[in-house]
Amino acid sequence: MSEKLNAEVRTVLEQLWHEHCGFAEIAWFFREVDAFFGEEHLKNYHPELIVLGEDYPPELALSVCDHPFLLLGGSLETTHWSDALLPRDADPVSRSACGYLLNDHFSLIEKATVILTLSNDNRRKLAGLLRARGIDVITVDLPPVFDTASSQEAWAAEMLRVADEASERLGKKLSYRRLFRAAEEAARIRKVITSFRMLTLNSPGCMSPALRDLIAESVFYAQDRAEWLEHLSRLTGEIASRQQRYYPQPDDRPWVITVGSPVIFPNEKLPMLLDASGLYLADRIDSLSMMTQKPALKLRRFGKPESLVRQMAQIIPGSEVSGAWTVNRGLLNSMEDRLRILPVDGIVYHVLKGQIEYDFELPEVERMAAEYGVPVFRLETDYQQQDVEQLRIRMEAFAEMLRQRSGERMRIAQ
Repeated sequence: MSEKLNAEVRTVLEQLWHEHCGFAEIAWFFREVDAFFGEEHLKNYHPELIVLGEDYPPELALSVCDHPFLLLGGSLETTHWSDALLPRDADPVSRSACGYLLNDHFSLIEKATVILTLSNDNRRKLAGLLRARGIDVITVDLPPVFDTASSQEAWAAEMLRVADEASERLGKKLSYRRLFRAAEEAARIRKVITSFRMLTLNSPGCMSPALRDLIAESVFYAQDRAEWLEHLSRLTGEIASRQQRYYPQPDDRPWVITVGSPVIFPNEKLPMLLDASGLYLADRIDSLSMMTQKPALKLRRFGKPESLVRQMAQIIPGSEVSGAWTVNRGLLNSMEDRLRILPVDGIVYHVLKGQIEYDFELPEVERMAAEYGVPVFRLETDYQQQDVEQLRIRMEAFAEMLRQRSGERMRIAQ
């Protein structure tokens, strides 16, 4: 039953509810997320456009549909719904997304066109399965190489093709004006999220990293994005208005960043595991978290859609994380930025079972981390909870090693 999905969401929300300093605005975000995953909402929710995956620019989706649904696939419950459709060794993100679309509890696809980015073999299989079920699917072929002018032009042409097909299905012509407004809105959202994230990072005692990331990413579940922006601005002001002394003092937990497979609500297994192991999650570098941290486009009042999409093609290689590319420059560039500006003690390299494309980046991640003297811990897991205790023991050992290294550096400095 779909109430099991809502129960999964509520369990995580209840765990996160007490992990802040009593900010009044927090309650609004909890209500919004809980309502989105509620049984009544899901049974009556029939989006026109569903974007499956994080590799398709939200600006383009918003330019052809006022309320597209970004289907991320972070639920353990919906992975069970796809057991008869996908093999157990398929990656949990694809299995969860499949369960959202093909189940007996609600019908998101009743009126929807689905944009599906072919970022790995699991997605290709899923595209075929959805089409076989009569679902209107527009696939997006991503270029594996993104370091030449011709590959950027190919990316831009593919994005425009998909946007044109979607606009034809939905009856909303892709125009510069609509794309301009969508890009403006995306820039406002990212600006407010950046202010919020920086403030919470400078006041690490004000809320847990898992709660911080949930609030930032709750925009994907907001029914009214303008209202969401207003509430996040208020929350940011509420945090800023308090003096630092009102927050719990930072402890001696080592600071880590996570790199690799995305952390997707409601599966907050990794952030909670880090917290239980005595580690502070300073930042995440994955395809979902980086969606809210891209540079803004240079907008002009008049032009053609092609000009804005070509700008995206120039920005994406250095700022976006995708497993589809042979060299994940966005992941490596973002990681180096964090190593330069944050007091990072260690890196947790997160690989969801079945997403082996991220393992190809591990040697480069280890090489770069070695240049900064930062150890790397590779963690492979899935959405199940059976391995939590074993992973916690290993993670605690990693945390203790980081503390000893920090103590040794302090002694040498003295």
